Amino acid sequence: MTADKAEKAVRNKLDRRGLIGHGAVVSFIDKAIAADRLAHAYLFIGPPQVGKMELAKRLAAAVIGGETALDRHPDFLVVERGRDPKSGKLHADIVLDQVHTLRGWLARGALLGGWKVAVIDGAQCLNKESANALLKNLEEPQPGTLLLLLADAADTLYPTIKSRCQVLDLGRVRHEDIEEALRGEGVDSARAVVLARLAGGCPGRALDYARRPELFAAMDERRRLFLELAAASVADRWAILDKVLPPKLPFNEAGEMAGQALDLLAELLRDALLAAHGRGEALVHADLAPQLEAWSSRLGPDRLAGLIDQIADARGQLGQNVGPRAVLENLALSF
Repeated sequence: MTADKAEKAVRNKLDRRGLIGHGAVVSFIDKAIAADRLAHAYLFIGPPQVGKMELAKRLAAAVIGGETALDRHPDFLVVERGRDPKSGKLHADIVLDQVHTLRGWLARGALLGGWKVAVIDGAQCLNKESANALLKNLEEPQPGTLLLLLADAADTLYPTIKSRCQVLDLGRVRHEDIEEALRGEGVDSARAVVLARLAGGCPGRALDYARRPELFAAMDERRRLFLELAAASVADRWAILDKVLPPKLPFNEAGEMAGQALDLLAELLRDALLAAHGRGEALVHADLAPQLEAWSSRLGPDRLAGLIDQIADARGQLGQNVGPRAVLENLALSF
């Protein structure tokens, strides 16, 4: 360890208070801190709202130390997709200019004399140019700097980026742990059970449903609309899609909403398939068990399995920039 590095040794453990799940990953990081063997870059992999950003912030707080809150700390930076100044819509990519700004920030010494930590939220959104620019920092990191990349899946990143980070997989959290956290938020036990199941192992989703009832209501409307697909006429299916994916959305936003719709539909189909095999205790959408059982009886196990395969194909089409509405229409016709 260089003298410069020794001056910036990390002496704090991660704060586990209120952290839901991921105990093995936290212990791994704590051991790396204790041995002064932190990697220069970590890649946190896990589904949306599983806790990647929460863990990244806790690692940043441990590395930076001090009493200053992260959101006001001059040596902490979050890089994410920007927004269009007129429409407010998210851009599709993290672009080259953003990475150039990050590299310049990392090259300057820490204002408070310790470490500098940068989080790249949505690292799968790095395009070819921005990813290539970031490689220089991953290959030759500045002393006393730490990069934390967050992505939903490893195969969505450029291999050159992934290979230069230490990859930590944040698996889905047990619903019992999410239930306990919800009860700690004041949610009554019965509702905590429902929300923990609906979270699908992603604590952030359960907390959002508990804190923002309008989000739960919107999700509930979408899933009930999907359950109507099998019995609906073609015209009614188009009307359902109009509610799930409103017309005239910008392409990027429509793609994101279509992806979310596919995720929800996949959960419902999986639940219906489980119901068909007498596995009601494993349902995510257990509060809709009677409707799922009826759906299962109407479609049958073979058709359900085929539709699940079609959703995987639909996701691939979205990734190839096929029109989101066309993707959902094609799937809706298969019901």
